[in-house]
Amino acid sequence: MDYLDISERVIEDIFAIDKSIIAAILKINPADISLLARQKEVASGKIDMLFLCRDELVLVELKAVSFYEKAITQINNYYSDLLNLQNENKLIKSPIRKVILATGCSSKDKIICEAEQIHLIIYSPQAILTAYYEDFKELSLFLKLQASDFGVTRLGLITSTLRKIGEGSELIDIAKSENRSIKTIRNRISVATRLNLTAKVKEKFYLTDMGETFISCANELEDRLSNEQIDLLQAFVRDNPFYSPITYTILGLVESVFVLAKNYHPVPESLVKEHFVKSVGKMSTWSKEKSKNTATYIFSNYAIELNFLTKINNNLFLSPRGINAVLLLQLHRSIKMIEQKDI
Repeated sequence: MDYLDISERVIEDIFAIDKSIIAAILKINPADISLLARQKEVASGKIDMLFLCRDELVLVELKAVSFYEKAITQINNYYSDLLNLQNENKLIKSPIRKVILATGCSSKDKIICEAEQIHLIIYSPQAILTAYYEDFKELSLFLKLQASDFGVTRLGLITSTLRKIGEGSELIDIAKSENRSIKTIRNRISVATRLNLTAKVKEKFYLTDMGETFISCANELEDRLSNEQIDLLQAFVRDNPFYSPITYTILGLVESVFVLAKNYHPVPESLVKEHFVKSVGKMSTWSKEKSKNTATYIFSNYAIELNFLTKINNNLFLSPRGINAVLLLQLHRSIKMIEQKDI
């Protein structure tokens, strides 16, 4: 006996949305199949799904449980109803293949179905749900964005490096002039690139138009962002949440505070860590306590620098702009999901 907490409608939704999954089960080319009807009313009831595959109609009776013999009577009645519709010229006159999908069966069940010219196919709901998510993830950029920690503890630290990039300096020369390792300079450039401040052309880094603006409005204390720099980066991150792993992860940190704030506000910084690491899909790579602490520290710093959050006595407060950014993130995310898959 199956103990599955899943409805047939969920599986139907998946087959209707992603025909490659039902095509794989039926062992046919996805390009050859199209959905003609779902829950089609006929004389004996409602047909789960009716597909057209080249010059053949495929009548699918879907079960979210193991096969039972009453399904044979059910699908045979539907088959007769479709033949009547064909005789009345209300349905294309193509051969009809009868298919029952179930989660389990015995060898005897298969013999009985074969005698009735019914294709009994066993499927795994878990495999269907997993396949759908994987296909959906491929189409949804934000689900594939992986948070990155480049060890740059504050965004203000990239200003002096970017200024030298704008002057045409090479990375090795910048490292020497700033008395930093080449790895540190590369990490700063990596962060800048993911914030649309620099671009690489033929192994050489240049400032983007936004990077030029960023440098032009820097203050004298180059390791601290000016108000103009904050406004520039804040607007970019808010309006382009899926631009890069860094833009998405900054907002992921803010969103973690937003979610936890439903229970208490301000939110203790120590409580943000676990939720944040899970929400950005880094439980395996940031599994050690040190990695979690470092990542949370860095991205909370970024969020604070951009005025999305404020920290007082190790408690994180949401700012008006932080709340606005989270709401926009959720809106952008919803739009992306709807664009890619429509039920």
